[in-house]
Amino acid sequence: MTETPSTETPGKVGQRIGLIGAGRMGTGIGLSLLRHGAELHIKVNRTRVGAERLTGMGAHEHTAISELARHVSAVVLSLPSSCEVEEVCLGQHGLFAHLPRQSLILDCTTSYPASTLTLAEQAKKHALHFIDAPVTRSPEQAEQGRLNAIVGSDQNTFPMAARVLTAFCENIVHVGDVGQGHKLKLVYNSMTMGMAAVVAEACQLADAIDVDLAILRSLVSRGATNSGIFQNFAAFLLDEKPDALAISIRNAKKDIDCSVRLANETALKVPVLTAAAQKFQTCLAEGKGELTLPHLALSLRDDESRQN
Repeated sequence: MTETPSTETPGKVGQRIGLIGAGRMGTGIGLSLLRHGAELHIKVNRTRVGAERLTGMGAHEHTAISELARHVSAVVLSLPSSCEVEEVCLGQHGLFAHLPRQSLILDCTTSYPASTLTLAEQAKKHALHFIDAPVTRSPEQAEQGRLNAIVGSDQNTFPMAARVLTAFCENIVHVGDVGQGHKLKLVYNSMTMGMAAVVAEACQLADAIDVDLAILRSLVSRGATNSGIFQNFAAFLLDEKPDALAISIRNAKKDIDCSVRLANETALKVPVLTAAAQKFQTCLAEGKGELTLPHLALSLRDDESRQN
């Protein structure tokens, strides 16, 4: 494993970089790229807020992937899942068919490792470099250039990837060959979502038996049980930080489902993670899919009262 703090000058001035996925995280990534001198090209996005912020800062917007591909030598993907990554890469209108030879694709999505390996092999046939570079931290930290990147690539491609990643990452960790970044990210996310499920139910229990959450937080803060997950849940529930942990329950469910699937493929039994995944499924069935992670701790009645 090689850990590279982002110390060199981020974003080579004049480097032409594509961005596909101008959601909250992608928008932050794009703004950092622009701030560090990249010539940024983006694909038309369903969510216009991010796209308009980026074009307002000088990004070039394209209606087709094939059009974007002709203008860049590197592309950053920030998409919901492997399905969308495959859609933008494959086919006669995809990146693989239209990027110049030796171009670089950095998949910052939380993707499924088997899909990543297949795409990397397909990219080689087009003389392209496809690597996994999933990120941790928040959209706000993306905009500040303070993400952490977990990179899976060969040793020769890593420096080329790092030159792009330094524009929006504070720490860049090279964890092995292609696919290893996405494996590690799923393990990381399984811990995050598993802890979130436990913290949510502990907070619900505290409320049900009239334990003051502020006092509980004071106690937890002094011990080994403390975590950023709990602190963010508490801040949300105490109305101190309404935008805490702004990942949607739907996306969180996708991540923990991928982790359980990966474990099952290795014949490893993960009953606790499986139970946590069921917690997310229940919340999805209750219509909470587009709400943020701390809403796991609320009943439907609580959700409605907060929204009114």
